[in-house]
Amino acid sequence: MEHNKKEEAILEQVHIDFNYWSQGDTEGYGKSATDDVTFYNNSPANARVDGIQAFRKLLTSWKGLIPPHNYKIVDPKIQLYGNVGIFTLQYHAFLPDGTPITSGRGTIVYRQAGDSWEMAHTHWSILEEA
Repeated sequence: MEHNKKEEAILEQVHIDFNYWSQGDTEGYGKSATDDVTFYNNSPANARVDGIQAFRKLLTSWKGLIPPHNYKIVDPKIQLYGNVGIFTLQYHAFLPDGTPITSGRGTIVYRQAGDSWEMAHTHWSILEEA
């Protein structure tokens, strides 16, 4: 798979993952995760989440907390290293009426598995307003 095709495939997976999230389907967001996925965010626990079971448990605990919303990916960048793609971005979220809600900056590491790309690591922090 050539460079541009890999980038397109990663972006396609990003949108699949974010479409779950933006509809409030926190469990769906983790469908592309690897068995050994790791996750960080700026939650009070500040603990790394290791493995698919712990990641699914965390995502399930957030069920009902993420309102359906629209999103915009700002300043995206993909860096490819063989079968690994690192995607960095700002995620700007808006309620259907246009009201902004908590936005973030993130890094997602995807690993190629055949023709698909799986989430191996994700790290999020809240995007402070300027």
